[in-house]
Amino acid sequence: MYCDLHNHLYGCLPAETLFRIGKENPEPRWHIYVDAFEKAYGIKTQPKSFFEDYADIKKFKSLYHFKEKAPFLNFQAKFNLIIALIQFHEKEIREISRDVVLSHALTDVSYAEYRLMFSKDELPDAYYRKLIACCEGLAEGEAKAKSEGKFIEARLVMSIHRDLYFERHYDWMKNWMVKDTFLRKYLVGIDFCHIEEGFPPKDKKHFFNQIIKDNKAETSTALSILYHVGESFREKSPFSAVRWIWESAENGAHRLGHALALGISPDFFLAEERTELVSERLDQIHFDLENYDSILEFGSYFSKEDLNVERNLLKTKINNDQITMMMDSIKIRYLQTFQNFIMSKIAQTNSIIECCPSSNLYIGMLENLPDHPIARFYDNNIKITIGSDDPGLFDTNLKREYEKAHESGLDEKSLSEIQRNSFLYTSPILSGREIIDLNQGQVN
Repeated sequence: MYCDLHNHLYGCLPAETLFRIGKENPEPRWHIYVDAFEKAYGIKTQPKSFFEDYADIKKFKSLYHFKEKAPFLNFQAKFNLIIALIQFHEKEIREISRDVVLSHALTDVSYAEYRLMFSKDELPDAYYRKLIACCEGLAEGEAKAKSEGKFIEARLVMSIHRDLYFERHYDWMKNWMVKDTFLRKYLVGIDFCHIEEGFPPKDKKHFFNQIIKDNKAETSTALSILYHVGESFREKSPFSAVRWIWESAENGAHRLGHALALGISPDFFLAEERTELVSERLDQIHFDLENYDSILEFGSYFSKEDLNVERNLLKTKINNDQITMMMDSIKIRYLQTFQNFIMSKIAQTNSIIECCPSSNLYIGMLENLPDHPIARFYDNNIKITIGSDDPGLFDTNLKREYEKAHESGLDEKSLSEIQRNSFLYTSPILSGREIIDLNQGQVN
């Protein structure tokens, strides 16, 4: 049996289902999709004739499936097709939740956490009704699976926006959970996803501290903190991308989504020119100097003198100015040192990295599956789980993701261990609703 801890509910939709939903929608939101898709792929779709032009499901899949190595914005352009075609009312949310849970049960998934995101401007009443609709669908999916001889436990994780109203939406959910036992059963975590650039983890430190404090004060409504980080990091140096992953773990994130930057081979960046804000580089230098002796235990690194000279120079510049770093062979060696240092720190925490091989291969633009860092994470004693992310878009399922993890360098024994341990990394356990020793696997 499998445990899928990283997938997005609407990203689970198979192409056939999305096409049907869109065709039944009297008013698709084409403005969300058409321009973004044309900008990313150079193809202009025609809303008036869309369902005739792509009536052949193979043609529709060519628009929908994401199987090319391209940056996150290209992926988002395809995900926008989902957003454009769905109606996103309670009846649809409930039905999709039910059907997705059943489909996972039929592929031997016995525990899954589904992520769902609402509009930033959703009013409280609509937010609550949609939450309940999703939970009802999850419950119906569990019951339907049971009637077909399959067992699955389905739970909800709400994705909240990195920039606006995340504290407000968290407060709403916590208050509703106190009063509503049904919601309390199914809602088990919060997640930060979508574009990570421009939203450094340090800005969420106080918010994470409050969640952790609330979890300890009332375990029955405790929520896990899930955080996408190190997935897409084109606008910063690899050093800063790795540091963001550590900051997320240090601030209290229970599971880290993707974290590619932490384990991807430094050679991946060789001869690349990276730019980042002056303020970001200053944060990195400050971190390096604070941890300098510990970093050196893992290999060669920038000299203290050079770091201090660079810091003094950058202090004369404006924080929002851009600086450039060329990733030459020396910096590649330093990056290897820094990655190993941060991996050693994360291995000492209870943070889990969620690896999604198909998603990481394409969005991370890896050359091939052996370039995926999952085996490096495992060899460095980091707790990991394997997820399907958006199996509808990537045309995959969790079993295939395990097969791809095998192609990435993990043997069958290691995969069996990851498969078994994933059941220890569920949100209720990580948040403190269920007390368990992650090192022993025993419930207290």
